[in-house]
Amino acid sequence: MKKLLTILFILALIFLPSTAQNLRYGLEFNSFEVVQEKRTSLNLTPSKVFSFPTGFSLSFNIFFRPNPAYNFGYVFRIIGQNNRHLDFLTSPDKLTVVDSEDNVLAECTLAETSNNFSLFFPFSIQLDIKNNLLNIVIGEKTFSPPVSSLIDFKKVNIIFGRCNYPPFQTSDVPKIIIKDVRINNLRGDAIYYWKLSKHVEDGVYDELENRFAKAENSQWLLNNHAFWNKKISFKTLKNPQITYNSDEKKIAIADRRNFYTYNTLTHELDYTQNSSGFVHSNQPNQMIYNPLDSTYYSYSFLNTEPRDVAAYNASIQSWNNLGIREFSCEYWHHNRYVSPEENSLYLLGGYGQHKYKNQINKYSFKTGKWERLQYKNNPIFPRYLSGLGVISTNQILLFGGYGSNSGLQSLSPQNYYDLYKVNLPDLTVTKIWEMTPPVDQFVVANSMVVDTLNKCFYALCFPQTRYETSLYLAKFSLQKPGYEIVSNKIPFYFNDILSYVDLFQNKETNELYAITFSSNTADSLATVSVYTLSYPPIAEISTYQSADGADSGFNFLLAVILTLLSVTVIAAYLILKKKKIKTEIKQFSEFTDEEIKVIKQENDRNKKQAIFLFGGFQIKDKNGNDITGEFSPMLKQLFLIILLNTYKENRKGISSTKLDETLWPDKTRDSASNNRSVMTSKIRHLLKNMDNLNIESFNSYWTVKLGNDVYCDYVEALALIRNMKDKSTRSKEDAMKLLNIVSFGELLPNLQIEWVDAFKANFANELIDLLIDVSKQKGFSFSPSELIYLADTLLIYDILNDDALKLKCCALVKLGKNGLAKTTYNSFVKQYQLLFGSKYNYSFDQIIS
Repeated sequence: MKKLLTILFILALIFLPSTAQNLRYGLEFNSFEVVQEKRTSLNLTPSKVFSFPTGFSLSFNIFFRPNPAYNFGYVFRIIGQNNRHLDFLTSPDKLTVVDSEDNVLAECTLAETSNNFSLFFPFSIQLDIKNNLLNIVIGEKTFSPPVSSLIDFKKVNIIFGRCNYPPFQTSDVPKIIIKDVRINNLRGDAIYYWKLSKHVEDGVYDELENRFAKAENSQWLLNNHAFWNKKISFKTLKNPQITYNSDEKKIAIADRRNFYTYNTLTHELDYTQNSSGFVHSNQPNQMIYNPLDSTYYSYSFLNTEPRDVAAYNASIQSWNNLGIREFSCEYWHHNRYVSPEENSLYLLGGYGQHKYKNQINKYSFKTGKWERLQYKNNPIFPRYLSGLGVISTNQILLFGGYGSNSGLQSLSPQNYYDLYKVNLPDLTVTKIWEMTPPVDQFVVANSMVVDTLNKCFYALCFPQTRYETSLYLAKFSLQKPGYEIVSNKIPFYFNDILSYVDLFQNKETNELYAITFSSNTADSLATVSVYTLSYPPIAEISTYQSADGADSGFNFLLAVILTLLSVTVIAAYLILKKKKIKTEIKQFSEFTDEEIKVIKQENDRNKKQAIFLFGGFQIKDKNGNDITGEFSPMLKQLFLIILLNTYKENRKGISSTKLDETLWPDKTRDSASNNRSVMTSKIRHLLKNMDNLNIESFNSYWTVKLGNDVYCDYVEALALIRNMKDKSTRSKEDAMKLLNIVSFGELLPNLQIEWVDAFKANFANELIDLLIDVSKQKGFSFSPSELIYLADTLLIYDILNDDALKLKCCALVKLGKNGLAKTTYNSFVKQYQLLFGSKYNYSFDQIIS
């Protein structure tokens, strides 16, 4: 079976589609740039030695940072019995493998290892103990030195970097990155594989056998995709102007006195004092870089003369604007774009003098003239604090912002969550989608990063209603409304027109850059900060290994099998072995095939005539066609608010008055009634291909009528919960049915609206109380794997539920998986501390007692 796993693992790397989008991973080692106790160690044997009676091979990929001062020390030590050891050392000019008698077994220069030694290159060492043979591969060079005896290496410890194993302690650690650490048997079958990608707090589990490797002072490359790294902060005069030079990969910052550049390749800040001239006024985000003539420009909105666009001459550190003219800005936080096809500057939207704008100011670098233009065919309401992204040289995206339909600050200002495509130069507009306003309102940074290949865009988001706030990166679809958070938070002080934030991408290094500035008062200095994040970004939770430690485990194996079903050899092998493939598994597969007792019953997700609310809204007609996409955000809201209210305890439904107040609070009574009438008609039309499902109104109360042949997971769950409230009639079969329904995910997780939150909270509270009570009921005799299933479901609805933690850890201990139980506990504690800022009150021993 293990040989099959190895074959599948290799085939998966070849055939499985890449969903990682070139995520960087590996473990970077702290070296001589820090004190000894801060240097990195990776111990593959923290609690138990390896035992390889006939031999083994160790391989990995390694990268050396281009700094000779740090290229000295121990890459690893293989420590056998009787004080025998093998060491892989590096110095500024050599790579060397030596034994405990200081015999040089392999040696080469770094340049000899590969044709391109600025990248990762492979290393492997094979010990054939039975035949007393040693083979070493460093990059493209192979060594087979004679050895006296390898018998003392049947049992070994393996430690990378800083070593605390007595008497072999060392703190000499080179500046390296390693990844893909493998241990194979002499036939080449994989025994252990530490990818060094996802990890836990104090180490990492291997992908095949769940073996734990302890990491100290770790620097995980994967974390750079989820955690912003602050590169620099510095002071400037108030309201500096900021732009990105895509040619030189520099962020430019200009105030009235100085011109700063931050090099995103070298991470160095440089500045020069202006020899003459000034940027225009003291207002931010009015400087751009034109790649057509490699020049920085600062502009104003006076529209009176060519001097309203000033050029910066970098060779003599001078602006050709010699005077300072103060004027009231009409376009704070506008968006801007330089069209390379027209050699023109487009300025869109903005705010000033208590008015939001939606006109377009266009400046031609060829003629030096301004034009004031309007959008064509599809108006975009006046706003500021929007995001602009570039699709192509003649197409841009505009998303979100804050403004009002009238343009007046005094008349119903609001946050916008609509996405538009604007064609240049004709300014025709296509509305792509509009998102339901989230509970936590936000605006976005001035620029967005568009990924047309993966049909998404990224925007830095923050609530504009707070001064002391924070930024987070969100990923939005180009095809449908919705977003997910894909970074941790950056502290940000938003003082409206005295602050600014922007987002840039260095495509050469595959990094995102966030740059912010804020001033406390109009006459104070500004604090400019630069942060970086590896691209593509991922959610913070995606850096953590699950409680079973492995990214692969059964999840990986099953994914491989499903992907390779068309491979005849694999299929034939599985048939011959009569292995039953389980096509559904839980999030954490901590047990073997023999231990899995929780098998989901009939997959209700394949039903026709069905409505699903758990894990996201989905609706299928009588032919099994998914018609979810036919429901606009407002139609979806209307249908769901009636459905959820229909199955409240009184079963009266929802009144017309309450419906109108909730969905159309800003409309007049007649207007709201008209909207309701039109939309209920649309919903009835969408439901025409579903038998015995309709929206009805009786005595001004609206309900959804479901026939017996229409399945709704929410209605089924409510019925089970109601039946199970009486302990005397409660059955384990009903408990498992309930788990099979609610384990698909939260109730309507993608709908973040205030009226829905009450239903979510009430359902979650009722479900959690019931499941905890069920888990304690005598006579049900849940197996450990069933208890884990129950605990995982509880954690969907309350990620920090003490009872769920206790259930899961105790069940894992009963299965003999003590390490997994401890890992589950550690992950819980870490999340607890992140959310509450305090330590968890119970120790691991208290939890499992």
